[in-house]
Amino acid sequence: MITEHMTTVANLETRYLAGGPQDAPPVIFLHDGAWGGSADVTWGHVLPLAAEKFRVIAPDFLGYGGSAKSIRLDVSPFSFRIRHVFALLDELGVDRPVHLVGNSFGGSVALRALTENDFSSRIASATTINGTGGPWRAPAMAKLREFDGTVAGIEALVDLLCDASSERDEQVQARYRWATAPGHFGCMNAPHLQAPEAMRRDRPTDPYPAPLAQVDVPVFLIEGTEDVLLERGWGKHLEAELKNSRTETLPYRHCPNITHPAETWAMIDAFLAGQTGEAH
Repeated sequence: MITEHMTTVANLETRYLAGGPQDAPPVIFLHDGAWGGSADVTWGHVLPLAAEKFRVIAPDFLGYGGSAKSIRLDVSPFSFRIRHVFALLDELGVDRPVHLVGNSFGGSVALRALTENDFSSRIASATTINGTGGPWRAPAMAKLREFDGTVAGIEALVDLLCDASSERDEQVQARYRWATAPGHFGCMNAPHLQAPEAMRRDRPTDPYPAPLAQVDVPVFLIEGTEDVLLERGWGKHLEAELKNSRTETLPYRHCPNITHPAETWAMIDAFLAGQTGEAH
């Protein structure tokens, strides 16, 4: 059974979903970064499947869902969230290496965590579903920033992310609930505000994806062949950077974990079985 929890991490309210055997290998699910993203929106139908044999933990990132509407603007959008996720794991007493599984922005967070010296040793494997760490975005990705506060706006966003599904209305309602939560609008827009000319500073050059060349951790790349938000073939680009990675494809859009949870989980489960020795 999957249960909802609230805790405080570094004085910040943190919501997470959890389930599965406490002594099983821990799998941490990281949600997408579109308007209204959250653990339940992104992973609601996958978590019960994963919890049959893994300890699953799915946090809401800072700024999203039921977690504190707090962000940092002086560092990358990945780094403070990586620290928050691992601080949550410390709070929960998870002291063994974890398997990260992320979709979209969550997959990017998982890849970026592999390059963080403070946390890379705590990662047993990483799986990303249509999350590249930043590069290889298609022009349509810019449309994800467009949200006018209406249900119709969320419907348009869901249609970019997801294939047609009988669960569309459920997804729209769940995502709209979190998209209109107090503080989420500010957290989503603040990083894009233009400072006055006198206050503008050049951002440090981002070396990514070059640091991935030092990563030995197994990485599983799942690419949606019908994804309109990323360039086709991004998985092969990352394979060229990662020495211990492989790519598989699914014939779906950006979030197959939402529209085809059983098929998506079966693919991830097979990969994790090779890392953990758990029966597939």
